[in-house]
Amino acid sequence: MTESLAGQIEKVTYMNDETGFSIVMLKVDGKREAVTAVGQLNSPSVGEILDLTGDFKRHPRFGLQFEAVSCSSRPPESENGLTKYLGSGLIKGVGPVLARRLVEAFGQNVLDVLDAEPERMVEVKGLGPIRRERVIQAWKSTAGLKQLLSFLSNFNLGPSLANKILKRFGSSAEEAIRQDPYRLAYEIPGVGFLTADKVARFLNFAPDCPQRLEAGLIYCLEEALRRGHDYLPSQELVKAAQALMAEATSQALEEALSRIAISGRVVAERQDEPGRLDVYAPQTHRAENWVARSLASILRAPFSTPVPRPEKALAWAETSLGLELSDEQREAAVMAITEKCAIVTGGPGTGKTTMTKAVCGIWRAVTPKLALVAPTGRAAKRLSQATGFEATTIHRLLQYAPGDGGFVHGPNNRLDLDMLLVDEASMIDVLLMNQLLGALPTGAALILIGDQDQLPPVGPGRVLPDLLSSGLIPSKRLTKIYRQAERSSIVKAAHMINEGDPPNDLPQSADSDFFFVAEEDSSKIIDKILRLVCERIPRKLNLDPKNDIMVLSPTKKGELGTVNLNTHLGKALNNTFGPSVNRFGQVLKINDRVMQNRNNYTKEVYNGDLGRVVSIDMEDQELRVAFDDRKAVYDFSELDELTLAWAATVHKAQGSEFPAVVIPVHPSHHIMLRRKLIYTAVTRGRRMVFLVGSPAALKRSVINGQEDYRYSHLDRLLSKAIDSAN
Repeated sequence: MTESLAGQIEKVTYMNDETGFSIVMLKVDGKREAVTAVGQLNSPSVGEILDLTGDFKRHPRFGLQFEAVSCSSRPPESENGLTKYLGSGLIKGVGPVLARRLVEAFGQNVLDVLDAEPERMVEVKGLGPIRRERVIQAWKSTAGLKQLLSFLSNFNLGPSLANKILKRFGSSAEEAIRQDPYRLAYEIPGVGFLTADKVARFLNFAPDCPQRLEAGLIYCLEEALRRGHDYLPSQELVKAAQALMAEATSQALEEALSRIAISGRVVAERQDEPGRLDVYAPQTHRAENWVARSLASILRAPFSTPVPRPEKALAWAETSLGLELSDEQREAAVMAITEKCAIVTGGPGTGKTTMTKAVCGIWRAVTPKLALVAPTGRAAKRLSQATGFEATTIHRLLQYAPGDGGFVHGPNNRLDLDMLLVDEASMIDVLLMNQLLGALPTGAALILIGDQDQLPPVGPGRVLPDLLSSGLIPSKRLTKIYRQAERSSIVKAAHMINEGDPPNDLPQSADSDFFFVAEEDSSKIIDKILRLVCERIPRKLNLDPKNDIMVLSPTKKGELGTVNLNTHLGKALNNTFGPSVNRFGQVLKINDRVMQNRNNYTKEVYNGDLGRVVSIDMEDQELRVAFDDRKAVYDFSELDELTLAWAATVHKAQGSEFPAVVIPVHPSHHIMLRRKLIYTAVTRGRRMVFLVGSPAALKRSVINGQEDYRYSHLDRLLSKAIDSAN
């Protein structure tokens, strides 16, 4: 039986910013003990009064609690309640001290003053003009957020998305959503088609309305890009959209596809094959074509500064740098100093680094205008340490210009370079490669170094495989494993995996650097991982478990996924007391290791960067993270950009190496268990690697050499661009 309940919030026990689900303790008139209330409670704040409808139910673990099905809120009336309410973190920049001053200045009328007479804030002691304006603007945002949350609670959308919607649409947010709810999917990061569609259904938009069909097609294309495709054939796109929107006919979807192509929201391109139409997002269509044209221009242009007498230059490099190159390394090095564009590939222990050091030494003797880059900060740092030459990330080389929303260097402002060497080239997607080549002078030499057996890039495209398969760019694969590397069980295991041979039977001794620990039970695997990370590996190698060891999982979800592993590892590795912030389903504390999960050009932090939480300011609602060479400040509403990183997915660890890695392998990872993933994970460890889990699951992953096909035309476009230039 539904009943009503009203009470003042004494404590917010839990709040999920994504869904709005919250747990609060309420002081209810007539009840001695606080009442636990749960449900969609619209960003509750301490001191606020909630009017709820719902039922009391007994939770098997947490006891009696009130499950709310509807909620409205109102501010407190007493001065004490108002002080708690205003100082609870409700308003950015207002803590308990300033809240008390506000109530002392205006009493029970404080909210009316904030709403209607903000100019009276000059009456508050110790509140300067800059901070005063910040408080006024923060209150306006808070009031708008509360109003918008009331509307969004119908769709289980929480405060985090409400904040983003409010920033994008302003005070007319609700009106904009009512007019076209699918704008949420287009314009608000973190809101996809499925959420926008839920809103549209609530607002009685027809299942076959044009907005829905067009948004559904774009969503299916975006999903294809997330899976690594540059485009989708139109028939596949329509088929995917029909599976998403069962009410839509293929004819209606084809008509919708024509409309979004005419409007420029997608690019539909006819192919030579009869009846074939390939559909691109505009950015991937532009990138794929421009990468092909840029490479063709580089290949046909003469060197701006050629290397004289290459064979003598190589002999000089070996002598002056104290290197001894094999025949295949020499062949690769000569190619890299004589060809305008060259690709060198090879697995661990095959001498890519030694060859790279020789090539860079030669180029540095010829010209100071050279650059070494890698896709990630950790990969760039490793490249610098291995070669002795300065290296940076691609993003840093191109220099982001916040005011222009793009890079400083591009087709209209090219880099001043005679040679560019790119390491970890297998990680580079077609979008980033387009940015890089667009900034490279056509007279410069381009050298790509990579391991074609690693995972493909997280973003769209298959740049390195396409360039290799085209046969149009000189390439050399290093295959010989050198004496020093031959002593490493990590290297042996990696090459066994690459050949489809599970490495769990490799001899293991006290001097080994690769170990397989057999265990079938997932809870026991977690226990073994914790002992390895917290005790055994630090003791054996004298490593800091908080900085030097990474747990790599194939998946995010599940008992052995990164989310659950981070919970266990965080409890074991970070017992720091002090402020913490609960946002987006995770709790962040000072000293937590975190990873940036998307590119943020303004902050100059990029997908995969690792950092450490160094401070949390509850009053200003800001969190600071120290990365390798800089600090970044995050508003609490931006914390969906960070994730705990005691454990990370193998995909996120591409391009990085760690002194030690621990990798769970279990049948529950079945969807992800493939050879390239295990190979990539094992090759992330520099001094020690532990595989922990099921021998059968390991065997299955190593035998499974299947790769997900990616739609790409780069090899064909490169051939076409070169032919048209001749």
